[in-house]
Amino acid sequence: MNSYSIQIVKLIQQGERAGTMQGLMQGNVGLCLFFYHLAQSENNAEYEDLADNLLDKVFDNLSTSTFADFENGLSGIGWGIEYLVQNGFAEGDTDKILEEVDNKVFKALHDENLISFELGNGLTGYLFYLINRLKKPTNARSLAQRINRELLILVINKLDEVVTTQFPSITKEMNFDLFWRFPVVIFGLVESYDLGIYNEKIKNMIYQWIMNFEAYLPSMHIYRLYLATVLSIVNSRLPNERLEKQIQILLFATDFEVLKAEVDPDAMNIRFGWPGFAWLLQQASQFIPTTYLNHGMIDLSRREIITKYKYSLRNRPIDNLVANPKQYGLSEGATGIGLMELLYSEIFHL
Repeated sequence: MNSYSIQIVKLIQQGERAGTMQGLMQGNVGLCLFFYHLAQSENNAEYEDLADNLLDKVFDNLSTSTFADFENGLSGIGWGIEYLVQNGFAEGDTDKILEEVDNKVFKALHDENLISFELGNGLTGYLFYLINRLKKPTNARSLAQRINRELLILVINKLDEVVTTQFPSITKEMNFDLFWRFPVVIFGLVESYDLGIYNEKIKNMIYQWIMNFEAYLPSMHIYRLYLATVLSIVNSRLPNERLEKQIQILLFATDFEVLKAEVDPDAMNIRFGWPGFAWLLQQASQFIPTTYLNHGMIDLSRREIITKYKYSLRNRPIDNLVANPKQYGLSEGATGIGLMELLYSEIFHL
């Protein structure tokens, strides 16, 4: 096992930091994902028992009065539980287990005036929850599946209204965030398209948005590459000459020396820091066609970033990363780096 993962395990076991929060991004559900994957990787029953205990805490503390958002609320918790069951880490009928979560999401989407499409607390988070619920191998005619299909359609229609008006802000984003709302919502639409539920609408939305992709160039070079990556994924499902041209423009407009300078050396997490940069560059290298100009610079930049920062991570006491719950969690803390190390080991090992 990598030494960094060992440090995380010791921190959690000795510090008894589990139990205060249950959510996906900053709480016990995120920890469950880490420990189940670690147990699988190491074939270690002790880690599986620890993950089981954490999952029990999630259920013991689950309350329908909790917020429904994806970052810390029920939709994120539900996404995590569905993920664990679908990947064989846990057992159960999620239509029954998540019935109250489904009800809470239904109520939030019908009663709240949602104008944000952030992943953490907006429409995109609900979209990802519904996508994961609808991936469940079950009777498509079940009541839960039929309701969630209608909710997915509702969310997509709401996104069409909300996202379209906010494209001008693409040029104003000045800090790296792996959860940057524009590529994340576009990827969510691709995932929805793969379900085959509302494809004509999704196709029309993407094609109508092309003019906005052409009109607004992100100020940050990492965001230019981010958009090029997600548009390449879109283009693999919905080939379009204008999309292909815009991908090439974004890649041509990416200055990789500037991109490397956009890394925040003090952000030791996957959401805002260099591990998120490295993961994104890996995805870009995979999904952007190798024949495009500057493609070779993508992996070269990833390697340079890893070489520059991986030792600072190794030499930094892990306790410095967990001064508050956010720095302890999946998106902004030690657990997220540990899970990324397990799932994408090449990010840390050249």
